[in-house]
Amino acid sequence: MHTKISLLSSVLLLSLSAQASDFPSSIKSGVPYEITKASLIAEGWKPLVNSKIQNSSLFAQEIFEKGSTEVVDCISMEIDGCAFRYIKNKKILEIRTITRDLKVDKINLINKK
Repeated sequence: MHTKISLLSSVLLLSLSAQASDFPSSIKSGVPYEITKASLIAEGWKPLVNSKIQNSSLFAQEIFEKGSTEVVDCISMEIDGCAFRYIKNKKILEIRTITRDLKVDKINLINKK
């Protein structure tokens, strides 16, 4: 019984460390998005091109036209938040920014479906 628990613990730890290694360590809240973008690309993350940008907000379309083709959409309210997506090892990373200056706010790691 003790051996099974040890084995299960080892498998769980390996799984958690693999997930942690997929998560970029360079991302910090409050950092300008362009700096974060450069760090992600250096770590092997690839921008996930939004093929449906025409369905996104005008602000998102403007960002897309300036070269950030990974922009998903933006909400232009008090916060002016945008979402950007990257892919690596079948994982999708979503970066959320706030303000029109595109300061990083939140990061989510999403399993590819």
